[in-house]
Amino acid sequence: MASWHSSVRKRLVSLAMTVSILATTPIVFAQDQSRTRHVPAAASNRTELQFIIDNDLAISKMSLDMSMADPTGDVDRDFVALMMPHQQSAIDMARAELKYGHNEELRRLAQSIIAETEHEMSAMRGAVAETPPPCLSHPTESGR
Repeated sequence: MASWHSSVRKRLVSLAMTVSILATTPIVFAQDQSRTRHVPAAASNRTELQFIIDNDLAISKMSLDMSMADPTGDVDRDFVALMMPHQQSAIDMARAELKYGHNEELRRLAQSIIAETEHEMSAMRGAVAETPPPCLSHPTESGR
């Protein structure tokens, strides 16, 4: 049990460091952590920069959470454990569109993505008889 807590603590520290770095630097990381992505000139306004940071944070968190999933020997549970961070990342990215986007068609699509993905996550958890962790789901953002 102590080694599990140590492992979780190390991963949380790593996530906190990632959040700290992303929040304080104009360079954000793409999914491939070996390369950095410079913010394009068109992203010089604060809103676009925050949108990019929010999306890169969602991707980084997804990668970290997926790497934390330990195989259980049950393919179905392992599938759900790996899909949950992926699905949450889609929700987080859709929320960034709702927060920063202006295109009403894309905002409606983002709302649909959130609703459908939350439904899929619930179905996956139900299929393996898991209950959702507390405070995982956030209320969907409505119009501006």
